[in-house]
Amino acid sequence: MNNKHDNIIKRKLIREIRDHLNKKEITLIVGARQVGKTTLMLFLEKELKQRGKKTLYLNLDREVDKKYFTSQENLINKIRLEIGNQKGFVFIDEIQRKENAGLFLKGVFDYNLPYKFIISGSGSLELKEKIHESLIGRKRTFELNPVSFEEFINFKTHYRYENNLKDFFSIET
Repeated sequence: MNNKHDNIIKRKLIREIRDHLNKKEITLIVGARQVGKTTLMLFLEKELKQRGKKTLYLNLDREVDKKYFTSQENLINKIRLEIGNQKGFVFIDEIQRKENAGLFLKGVFDYNLPYKFIISGSGSLELKEKIHESLIGRKRTFELNPVSFEEFINFKTHYRYENNLKDFFSIET
């Protein structure tokens, strides 16, 4: 999202999420299906890896990853295997697939491990309420909306007018 040649749309929310990566609480990215949550998470993971950080990406849509979510201990063991006992970043995509996701994450978080969790989920209001209720004080929620007109124009103009879109609109429209 820094490089206009990445061929992905630079999302305004990325800065806020980047800033939150230094916080202990869970970064929860929610939004409707197909708004770019997975793309955003994969981009952040790639950025962290390029900076030499340890990461793990798990997706509950993938059968191979589901086995790590049968218990909190299984998930922690997988994270320790991949990252060790040092600071690392754990991305969990499609958390709505996990039954009692909020309580599950609360239990993992309360182990006070050296890992930063970045979680994504889409779907019902019920899911958001359940996760919210279980994770009060343990997470910050970021709502990813569909691409805005401004984000789209920036993308289509290869970010050439990113810092002066007002002028662009007044001249070009």
